[in-house]
Amino acid sequence: MRKLIFLSLAVLLCLPLAVYAASIGGAETQGKGKIGVGFDSSFVFDRDFQSKNTSVLGANYKLNDMKIDQGYGEMLKVSYGLLDWLDVYARLGAEQADSKANAYDSAGVKQYTAKSNSDWGFAWGLGIKGAYPLKNNWLIGADLQYLRSGSGAKVSYTNVNTGVITSTTYKSGAGYEWHIAPYLGYKLGNLIPYLGVRYSDLRAKAKKPADQINFPGNVKSEADDNVGVFVGTDYKIGEHWKLNLEGRFVDETAMSFGATYRF
Repeated sequence: MRKLIFLSLAVLLCLPLAVYAASIGGAETQGKGKIGVGFDSSFVFDRDFQSKNTSVLGANYKLNDMKIDQGYGEMLKVSYGLLDWLDVYARLGAEQADSKANAYDSAGVKQYTAKSNSDWGFAWGLGIKGAYPLKNNWLIGADLQYLRSGSGAKVSYTNVNTGVITSTTYKSGAGYEWHIAPYLGYKLGNLIPYLGVRYSDLRAKAKKPADQINFPGNVKSEADDNVGVFVGTDYKIGEHWKLNLEGRFVDETAMSFGATYRF
């Protein structure tokens, strides 16, 4: 039973590490026929998850308190302006995160704690962004984005009764996320602050490893919260360079910094 619980915890902890929400990368679009190349660096302070099939722990146990403690993402982004107000873009890079979870028995007493440190995993994404100018320097926009990634992780768990610590390395399954994020921005000289609301759907799964005959089956996980808010600003440097800073809240606590060069 202990081996069964351990393997289940290992997979469930790896799942949230696969993906996390990305920034919109700025309020404005590139302009028709223009190409923008830049990078986006993200840091996640906190994000909560839940298992969708906790029965994999056995009838007497339930997994809870799943969360990312800290996560990092480094992405290269290439955008192309289809219209003056409409961009398509692609993202390539890597992500890494640390997380933790607890397992409780049927009486609600905690029996195990677990921590996970993931490897850097390959990530890619596709998106489309529209930003339409309004009167008096206002603009309205929306970002639609799909992101997919996955990584392995070293997982350690502790029996709270005996204090025994066990660790192993596990390969997580693929994870994906999509979000739609409408926002409102205002041009203030070289600054363009913006504020928006995002709906995100983040899911991940792992298949039963062929060499783990005691593993109970496939595992699925998803984010606890789907709706959040974000606030950020662009800062233009000359005709070609733009810096971006963005914070995200409620569905996750995170921030991103980016820079883009427009050709």
